[in-house]
Amino acid sequence: MLEKFFQKYEITPDNTIVVACSWGPDSMYLLGEVMKIHPKRWIVIAHFNHCLRGEESDGDEIFLQDFCTKNGLIFISAWKDITQIAQTMKKWIEETARIERYTFLEEVRKKYTAEYILTAHHLDDNIETLIFNLIRGAKIHGLTGIKEQNEYILRPFINISKTEILKKIQEENIPYRLDSTNTDDTYLRNHLRLNVISEFERINPEYRKNLSSFVRYMRELEEFINQQVIIFLRGESDFSVEDFQILSPFLQREIIRYLYEQANNWTIGLSEGWIAEIIRFIGDKGNYTRKELGKLSLEKKNGKVYF
Repeated sequence: MLEKFFQKYEITPDNTIVVACSWGPDSMYLLGEVMKIHPKRWIVIAHFNHCLRGEESDGDEIFLQDFCTKNGLIFISAWKDITQIAQTMKKWIEETARIERYTFLEEVRKKYTAEYILTAHHLDDNIETLIFNLIRGAKIHGLTGIKEQNEYILRPFINISKTEILKKIQEENIPYRLDSTNTDDTYLRNHLRLNVISEFERINPEYRKNLSSFVRYMRELEEFINQQVIIFLRGESDFSVEDFQILSPFLQREIIRYLYEQANNWTIGLSEGWIAEIIRFIGDKGNYTRKELGKLSLEKKNGKVYF
C-alpha cells in the first residue's frame, strides 16, 4: 500500500523515518505496512504517553517496547502529565495533548536526522477535525481538514476510512490495544464521533465521500482566496487604507483573516465581531493608532496600515 506513497515523497531505503505509534489499530497497521517495505534499522518508533489512563497508558508503552525489541526496531518514548499541563496552560486536554505530542515527535526527528514523521491519521479523523473546527468558529483554513503533508509530517492513510483499516488489521492478524477512553464522550472529539458523526451514516451512507470532496473544494477555494490576498499585499508589510476600503467586504474580511492566521498560526477564535472591529479600526479617521489581536499587531499611520 505504501510503495507509491514512498515514491511520491522520494523516501529511499537509506532514509530514516519516524513512525508515531500509540499501539492502537491505526498506528499498528501503519507500522506493519512500513515494516513491509522499509529496512527496520532505519525505522524509529516514537511513542508519547499522555498519562491519561494510568496503568493502561503504561501498559501500552510496555507492550509497544516489547514489540519493537522482538522486531529489531528503534523505540523511543516520552511521557507528560497532559491533564496537569492543560490546567496550567488553561487549554483543552485534546489541544494540549496535540501540542505536546508534536513537539516530542519533532524532537525525535531531529535527534535521528529523520527524513519524515509518519502518522496514522485517516479519513474519519479528517472528518472529525472538519466538524470540530467548524463548531469552534474556524475560518476557511480550519475547514480544509488534515493535510497529507505538513512540513516533515506525512499522513499516508488520510484518504482511507477507519473501517478499511480495521478490516486490514483483522485480515493480517496485527496485534494492537484499544484505548478505553475512546468510549468516554466527556472528551469533545469522542462526543462528536460517538453521538454526532455516527448519525451521518444513517442520514447518508456516502457521507465520508461527500465530506472528503467538500474538504478538497475548500482547499482549492482557500488557495484561490489566498492568491487574491497576496496580490493585494504585494509582499509588503503595509497597505494603503484607501486601497483597502475600495475592496469588496468579503475580500476585506479575508485579508484580516489571512493576517491573523499568519501571526497566530490558525484562525480558531477569530470571530466576525473581531474582524468587524479591525475593519472599523482601519477606516477610523484617527491618524496614529494601534490595534492588537492575539499576536497580530496593526499600526495605522499616514494613510497606511503596518503589520
